[in-house]
Amino acid sequence: MSERLLALSEIPETGVTSVDTSIGRLAVGLSDGTPFAISPICRHLRGDLAKGHVADDGCVECPLHAARFDVKSGAMTRGPQGAFKPVAGLFKNTVGRMTLKSYPVVERDGILFLEA
Repeated sequence: MSERLLALSEIPETGVTSVDTSIGRLAVGLSDGTPFAISPICRHLRGDLAKGHVADDGCVECPLHAARFDVKSGAMTRGPQGAFKPVAGLFKNTVGRMTLKSYPVVERDGILFLEA
């Protein structure tokens, strides 16, 4: 079963947006031209990843402290950034080990669909 998410034209320049679905709110977008859908809450301070952006490395970056998440695996690839750099690595290696949930998405005729 497929659920319509949004049209490619509705994805903002940030590469990610929030979409309400039958399974809850998701962060949906494009990373290197590939569609993705992930759980939208950062593992650090619960920042809204849909308000972040897709970084040059294809990861979604949290708008609060720039932690990054792989959109395929949901893994934190970079811990939160800020004044206490050693804390970023510690966080990544503890709570950051809990991955975000990722969901299968396909594009058909310019529309993204969640595949259930």
